[in-house]
Amino acid sequence: MEVPGRAKGFASTLAVLMLTISSMALLVGLSGYALAAESSEREVSARFTELALAFWIASLVVLAPYRKYSIADIGDALAVVSLFWLLAPLFSATLYAHAIGMPLLDALFESVSGFTGTGLTVVDRPEALPRVVLVWRALTQWVGELGVVVFSGVLLPFLHRTIRSVYTAERGARLAPTVLSTTRRLFTIYVVYTVLGTMLFALAGMDPLDSLMHSMTAIATGGMSSRSENLGYWFWTGRSLVVVSAAVMMVVGSLNFMDLYNLTLGRLREFAKSVEVRGFAALLAVFLALVWVSAVATNSPESFWVWSFHLVSGFTTTGFSLTAVSGHPDAVKVVIALSMVIGGATFSTSGGIKIKRTVVVVRAMLWELGKIFIPKPAVVVRRVGGEVIRDEELVSVFSYASLYVFTLVSASVLLHLSLISSGLSGYSYVDSLFETASALSCVGLSAGITSSATPAAAKALLMVIMYLGRIEFLPLYVLVGEYYRKKITL
Repeated sequence: MEVPGRAKGFASTLAVLMLTISSMALLVGLSGYALAAESSEREVSARFTELALAFWIASLVVLAPYRKYSIADIGDALAVVSLFWLLAPLFSATLYAHAIGMPLLDALFESVSGFTGTGLTVVDRPEALPRVVLVWRALTQWVGELGVVVFSGVLLPFLHRTIRSVYTAERGARLAPTVLSTTRRLFTIYVVYTVLGTMLFALAGMDPLDSLMHSMTAIATGGMSSRSENLGYWFWTGRSLVVVSAAVMMVVGSLNFMDLYNLTLGRLREFAKSVEVRGFAALLAVFLALVWVSAVATNSPESFWVWSFHLVSGFTTTGFSLTAVSGHPDAVKVVIALSMVIGGATFSTSGGIKIKRTVVVVRAMLWELGKIFIPKPAVVVRRVGGEVIRDEELVSVFSYASLYVFTLVSASVLLHLSLISSGLSGYSYVDSLFETASALSCVGLSAGITSSATPAAAKALLMVIMYLGRIEFLPLYVLVGEYYRKKITL
């Protein structure tokens, strides 16, 4: 039976993306095997490599007959993105399960958290994991947050037609006239700042491998660490410069790539004029003031700096931590949760509603209030940072923000009920709200709920939330689009 052209385009595009992921896994496995110092690590690397090779061959087998086909319809591109962000974690989960025998649910949770750039973890002692697994864990965040489509565009430029529509669906914005040149610039910026971060962490006292892994998860605003104490392992042993290095990299990772590009080229005036750079600075100042008030109100001024670091970690949606967030007062948790909800800049590795959308929402409210004092014949031009905001953009921003808030509230209630039904009544609703905001904005800070002992239902719910947060509810838009497409064509 002849395969429809649309299905061939789906198969070709997914095969390209899976080929990219499996190639990286193969490289990690081979490197781990070559550098393994002990036979146990060599065995793990061998199992890791053999499964990665099997997926690599399978991807080539699918790609070979359909490599000339691509997708051009934006609806199909959205569907491919939605499906791929299910396939990639499944692939990674099989690697964890096959290589180290991790339970499949935990392996899937760790993979979803990695590829979505969230950083919530069910691994209680990361330092006990083989190095090949730790590197892969960091790589999933590094690749996942920039987007596999970008890496495909750089590693497989001869197949750029196949990924063009997928790039438009996933990242949208461009730094250059073409998708191929944009992916190259994004990749270059990403690598340059990853190298810079590695150097900063190394100078701060980390060993080379830890420096690389933390730089990868910092620039990706992912936050996974090779230590169960996270950055606290270094901070509380006197290496305080690690915190400074992490703060720099977290802020850099949360910036809009266009602003980061201007900063890299020394265009400081354009950088400073950015509405998202200014918005980030203004909101951070407000949040820090609220944390300071909380520190004074609770007579805990000595905790201000740790809370502030967690605030920056949450606002940039990174997830690095110095101590257990579960010990913070509820007021501080609420402030950090609010910062996570807003998140970083658009066209960045950050999650959340995003700063630009937040600015548009606030400005829209002021525009509506201003109508009372403006003569009816007057024409009001709505601008944000010099950009004219049309009605359809306002509708899009408000619909996304509303959908985010509805999901946050609904999912946090479900999470809280699932914990109570599992006999875990020691967590407050604020804890459940914090954990849900962390998952939905792909942050990784935890109020203590997420661990290997978390009930299966709660793990499954958090995985769904992380997935929706990473791809910004794309499956819902795909379903609605398909419904109206069918309704129009009937």
